Amino acid sequence: MKKALIRKEMLVKRRNMTDSECGRLSTAICERFLQSDEYKRASTVLLYKAYNKEVDTDMIFKQAISDGKKVAYPLSKIINGEPELTFYFVNDLSDMKNGYMGIYEPDPDIGSEPFNGCADICITPGVAFDRTGNRVGYGKAFYDRYIRRHRPGKVIGLAYELQITDEIEPGTRDIPVDIVITDKAVFGS
Repeated sequence: MKKALIRKEMLVKRRNMTDSECGRLSTAICERFLQSDEYKRASTVLLYKAYNKEVDTDMIFKQAISDGKKVAYPLSKIINGEPELTFYFVNDLSDMKNGYMGIYEPDPDIGSEPFNGCADICITPGVAFDRTGNRVGYGKAFYDRYIRRHRPGKVIGLAYELQITDEIEPGTRDIPVDIVITDKAVFGS
């Protein structure tokens, strides 16, 4: 199935979820992630702030900070017509502001330190995933470009089970995730 059609269908499914359903399933997904060996071994986690009924990652942030891990969030920009992510360490969610497309992002004006290393884990949002790690995003390739350049240790997608589709045909520039964690299963390794 073509990515544009998958994107459209999945966004409708997500939009039709209730807030309580999103919260309940996000908790189950985050708990599964927090129990993973990848999380336990990680010292640096790249995270996203949920947008448009994505899996809410605030629980992961709070636990990671409590566990003494470093957490960084992306700041999105279009530079010379190209999408660009720069990650900044965040110690408190109140250090974030409304940014690109209404997504909460770090506020470098209040002193957020840029992350320039190689992260142990990059948790990437997605509109849809298949069981082999192929992903449909919003179509700008922000994460594909970042992952290609910075090669984080593990790339993990968090998704509601309803976001899993049989097969996504990747484009030549698409980078699959290593692991997909849903409220019902874990795919990949």
